[in-house]
Amino acid sequence: MDWIPQIFRRGKFYEDLSEEIRLHIEERTEQLMCDGMSREEAERTARMAFGNRTLLEERSREVWQWPTLESILSDVRFAMRQLRKSPGFTVAAVLTLALAIGANAVVFAVLNGVILRPLDVPHADSLYGLEHSDDHMGQESYPNYLDLRDRSRGFESLVAWNISQVGIDTGGDPSRAWVAAASGNYFDALGIQPFIGRTFHAGDERGLNSTPYIVLGYAYWHSHFQDDLSVLGRVIQVNKHPFTVIGVAPPGFRGTLLFFNPDFYVPIVNQPQVNSEFDLNTRGLNWIFETMGHLKPGVTPRQATADLNSVASYLGKT
Repeated sequence: MDWIPQIFRRGKFYEDLSEEIRLHIEERTEQLMCDGMSREEAERTARMAFGNRTLLEERSREVWQWPTLESILSDVRFAMRQLRKSPGFTVAAVLTLALAIGANAVVFAVLNGVILRPLDVPHADSLYGLEHSDDHMGQESYPNYLDLRDRSRGFESLVAWNISQVGIDTGGDPSRAWVAAASGNYFDALGIQPFIGRTFHAGDERGLNSTPYIVLGYAYWHSHFQDDLSVLGRVIQVNKHPFTVIGVAPPGFRGTLLFFNPDFYVPIVNQPQVNSEFDLNTRGLNWIFETMGHLKPGVTPRQATADLNSVASYLGKT
């Protein structure tokens, strides 16, 4: 019975809750400070936006507390009386429960398909995402990513990407679309070959805003360009900046988030054009990218973690 140990670990749950709240407020404070607020003003604004911390903790603890046996029996007796008095309601309740159970089974099937299974990329079994052991978040600033990519010895290559929404004008009516800004080695490291044209490469990057290229997602190319092969070389506007279409991703590739499908991909070095608020030189977590890579043959996750910790020690001194 897994619930028995939880009775004795409830204090740990309470501590974890308090720590999660504290980290959330601290992260929001850092974001506000990056926007120009003083620390005192940022902390006050973050606490006000979060709400009554004490009340939230109390309500969460109430959910975790165990009801008394007397309370449970009373609730059961009341429910049985109500069901006997209203046969029609009883039938409706049973049918609702049956539908709910069926809905839960469907939800699990969807989750299993989009979350629990590996990405549809070559050698997915050796592909690992990076996260911080203290907060279990996988977000890195771009300078941190570069150091991890260049200094880690356990991975064949580390890639980074970020998702944002942009305005796009293909020559008709401007619309909104989702773009993945990805490191130059993104497609090569993942082993993704284009459906037509080519993808961008690390060698294309020559500094900030130096690589105004677009690789269209297959579904976006199919729905917005009607499988037009002459789309290669076409210039389209992304947030009013010109980008040249150089390729189309293969049909089975839907990016590196299992539950999300970008419309197209651009190089990270052109991220400031895609989103003018981005500063790729900032190490703070206000400019965040997800990072993943293939382990080298013969390297275990434990060995790769130890290597990353050594890089993290270096980053802590910079």
